[in-house]
Amino acid sequence: MSKEDRYASILRSILEELLGSSALKVLEYQLSKNYPETSPHKLLLREPQLYYNALTPIFGNEGSLIFLKLLLKRLLLRSNITTIDPDTLARSLIRGEKDAIDTLIQALEKVANFRSVKPKIIETPQVLKEA
Repeated sequence: MSKEDRYASILRSILEELLGSSALKVLEYQLSKNYPETSPHKLLLREPQLYYNALTPIFGNEGSLIFLKLLLKRLLLRSNITTIDPDTLARSLIRGEKDAIDTLIQALEKVANFRSVKPKIIETPQVLKEA
């Protein structure tokens, strides 16, 4: 699985938490009508301003901004990043700022790395098993 696929999967799972699976499917369908050549989650990674533009017929300008802020807030919580304001990041993404896209990728990378860490199984010493 490519990094972009992993990141898109993380975004999709966050949206599913926020919306539920049925509402997410409806949203994906609506967004794919404007951009059928790519998944909406990859569109957010590649061209966040187009993602925002695709949201506006559904939620309006203000609603789309709020939606994006909620998504980013959940992502930043998952990545344990507390120094970035979701509102500022959302507005920067809508403007297409390269630094904002890099920040989005960094947060997704932290979540992806956290997911891939497997817990180490520690064997109980024989002495403790017999006690």
